Amino acid sequence: MCEGPSKISGPIPPDPTLFPNCYRRPFSARGRLEGNAQKLDFNSAPLDLPPSSHHALSSARQLQPAPRIRPSGKDFLEKGQKGTLSLLLQLEGLSLGGGLPVKRKESKDHEKENVRRIKEIQKQCKEKERAREHSQPKPVKALWKSQKYENVESKVKARLQESSPPPNPETLKFLRAYSRCGPGIKPCRPLSPNLARMKAGAGTEGRSIDFIKHNARNAKRAPLRRSQSLQAMAELLEQRHREQEEYNAKQKGHVPQYLLERKELWRRQMEEQLRSLPDPDTPPGHTMMPEGQRLETLSNLKQSQEQLLKDLVMLPVRADTLSIQKRRVELERKLSQIEEALKIFSRPKVFIKMDS
Repeated sequence: MCEGPSKISGPIPPDPTLFPNCYRRPFSARGRLEGNAQKLDFNSAPLDLPPSSHHALSSARQLQPAPRIRPSGKDFLEKGQKGTLSLLLQLEGLSLGGGLPVKRKESKDHEKENVRRIKEIQKQCKEKERAREHSQPKPVKALWKSQKYENVESKVKARLQESSPPPNPETLKFLRAYSRCGPGIKPCRPLSPNLARMKAGAGTEGRSIDFIKHNARNAKRAPLRRSQSLQAMAELLEQRHREQEEYNAKQKGHVPQYLLERKELWRRQMEEQLRSLPDPDTPPGHTMMPEGQRLETLSNLKQSQEQLLKDLVMLPVRADTLSIQKRRVELERKLSQIEEALKIFSRPKVFIKMDS
């Protein structure tokens, strides 16, 4: 058995575990056992082999051509050694937990924006017109005037335009009532004890009497007199007050007997009138059954129903002869008829057809 690597080449490659330093496949064809743990280096240093194997290695290199590797072979080798997951996780400085996603800017609806802008402009114009109307003075409506008075001049205007007559010099000497245009009020003198003599001398010495002072003294002494209309109004109010107090004390809250009798008479007349009126629900050719008769018929029907139910319960169960069957059918038929009659007479109004 020879030592060293075999020089025989065939379709089946030799086992690379026997001489790993001699048998080396191309980098693109290596697997996990041959070169995944080593770093790819196309310009690697020469291998350190024992001196006995230099001859065999040189002969193997001469026999095997240099592998032709494309530029993409390095990428394929890294994918085979490291897998594709590491390439997917190479984010090149990008962070997985980045900032918030950029919100997409919504498209602007120019039609709605134009409509809103037009409404705002219209509103502003209306406000300006309203303010302008308030600021302007409102025209005064002319009063109606008849056509026949157009050429007639005002009498008041004519009087004002006329020159006033010169004042009468004699009237200037007299004093008007309630006027104090004199030199001043003289101090009051004590009354004279002899009033009769003073009244007697008033006719002869009228020019020497001061009527202003005389009227002032009489005005202070005169009692206050109310007009006849006010006195009559006060008397009328006092009389009404007395009458109201008398009514409240004697008759307030008491209904007269004639009113009670009249009210009872009206009630009876209304009941008779309602009783005589025909019922609007009455069909033609029918009349309404009286309430007493309806209730009596209803009670009779209930008694008959109870009796028929007792008879039906008392029938024998085992003996099912022909006569018993006929009796049971007859009782059931009568019960159904009574139930229909009970539905009719249970209504508040029952109408009976009149004989023609």
